[in-house]
Amino acid sequence: MLKHPTNTRIIFADSIDEARRKYRDLKIKSKDPTPVLTCFKVTEIEDFDLSAGFNLVGEISVSPPIMEEIRQDPARAYVLYMMEDTDHEKKITKSN
Repeated sequence: MLKHPTNTRIIFADSIDEARRKYRDLKIKSKDPTPVLTCFKVTEIEDFDLSAGFNLVGEISVSPPIMEEIRQDPARAYVLYMMEDTDHEKKITKSN
């Protein structure tokens, strides 16, 4: 089972728990029955460069528009996304 990052959001929060709660409050639907919510605080990523156009955050690359959003409040910026088995539906169809 190969998982892929999906549904990336920037959440501004005062703690990782608050960031995770705010993401869950968005009620993003997943086709994977067991998605894994991944969360990074940008100021805690070793080689994150706030002045760069692009940065790698875990399994994803954040683009210039996302960097602009992060720059609004970098001390409170978290990058969250789900790691999902995007082939889940295909597997269900094949087994039926």
